[in-house]
Amino acid sequence: MKLTPRSLRSRITVAVALLVTVVVALAGLVIVARIDHRDRTDVDRQLAARATKVHQDAGKLLDQGDHTGTGKEAGGDDYGGLLAGSQSLVRLFSDGQVVAQRGETPPTRLPLPTGDGYATVQTDGQTWRSLTEPLGTQGDRLEVLQDLDPIERRLADNTVIVAAVTLFAALTTAVGVWLITRIVLQPLQRLRTGALAISAGTTGPLPAATRPQEVADLSHALNTMLDQLRTSMEATRRFTADAGHELRTPLTSLGMTIETLQRNPDLPAPQRSRALDAMRTEHGRITALLTGLQTLARGDAHALPERTPVHLGELLDEAVAHASRRHPAVTYHLAAATPATVLGWPAGLRLAVDNLLDNAALHGRPDGTVDIHLTHATGSDTVRITIGDDGPGIPPDQRHAMKERFTRGTRTRAPGSGLGLALVEQQAHLHQGSLHLGQSPAGGLKAQLTLPGADEPGPGGQVHS
Repeated sequence: MKLTPRSLRSRITVAVALLVTVVVALAGLVIVARIDHRDRTDVDRQLAARATKVHQDAGKLLDQGDHTGTGKEAGGDDYGGLLAGSQSLVRLFSDGQVVAQRGETPPTRLPLPTGDGYATVQTDGQTWRSLTEPLGTQGDRLEVLQDLDPIERRLADNTVIVAAVTLFAALTTAVGVWLITRIVLQPLQRLRTGALAISAGTTGPLPAATRPQEVADLSHALNTMLDQLRTSMEATRRFTADAGHELRTPLTSLGMTIETLQRNPDLPAPQRSRALDAMRTEHGRITALLTGLQTLARGDAHALPERTPVHLGELLDEAVAHASRRHPAVTYHLAAATPATVLGWPAGLRLAVDNLLDNAALHGRPDGTVDIHLTHATGSDTVRITIGDDGPGIPPDQRHAMKERFTRGTRTRAPGSGLGLALVEQQAHLHQGSLHLGQSPAGGLKAQLTLPGADEPGPGGQVHS
């Protein structure tokens, strides 16, 4: 069985209570030790003072001899009265024998001292502090003793007091911390309640906390994570719905063509060829739809790599060269422009430019011309890519709707999925830019992609925006 508390509140309470117990106990023991040391030092000081006094009257004590009683009545001297009831004892030795003794005589005879100086003597359950000094030059010795039982009792009493204070401090601290942590952990409890509500089907954010800072940071991080998950889930749902809606027609057409071929194995070659061409067309439409939807889903979920400097001049040169090979009948005219750099994703920008070039070729005049301009005015913080064709264009009242997914113009007869401008619009937003649709000088559609510019990379390839 594990003794570690499970809840954070219990762990904090136990940890703080243990810490307070250790600190109070150590502090109390240090104080008790200091008091005991002071008491024992005072005893040694008193013994030294008493020995000095006895040195002065040693001759008189030797003349009076040994007295086993205490007090003037018993011993007939001043020392008997002074030491009576003080739990003190004075002994004089000569040739290893006690020749004079005054004070509180213990029930059990004390052993003779083995050397000069301070010593602690144990006898019959009593503890005495002893100071032995030489007396004169005849080999006589003086010993003064003090019973340490009062000091031992004081030490025991102080230890009991420290234990009681420690126990009281631990219990008081545990109760106080238990009550305080209930208030401190309320923001975490609210987060837990919000998380349980989310798991039960609620899609709202977790309660925002402002204090304490750690809980506020946790709340912000969790809400950010939930926003990302919600965005990803919405992108997945939208991808599933769009794919199911848009793929139904080409898949149905493809299935009908396959069924026709299966039922008519002897179909004439021209009809078979037309059927296969229709299947190839539907296959290409399905592939284009899935590619476009997958790209849109990634953008919706913000599954994007780290931004890097992108040289738009080089990107446009390469994109126009590839577009010319895809649409050899169309003339692409890329006007010279000043170098321009943006921070973004090369694949996403290339996708946007390719869609605009293909859109201009498919919806412009057959064998028409597409004009491409890259402008970056000196001192300006924006870069504009403008692509115009000479086709029928888009009426002003339809231009905004044309940026929605699966929307096709009423004037066009070219094949397409209706995702091209939607992909460009998404990339514009992901790059903190915009897409504007207007009329070109040739009367067709003019698509202008505006992006925030960046400074040219300096030494080491770093870009400062």
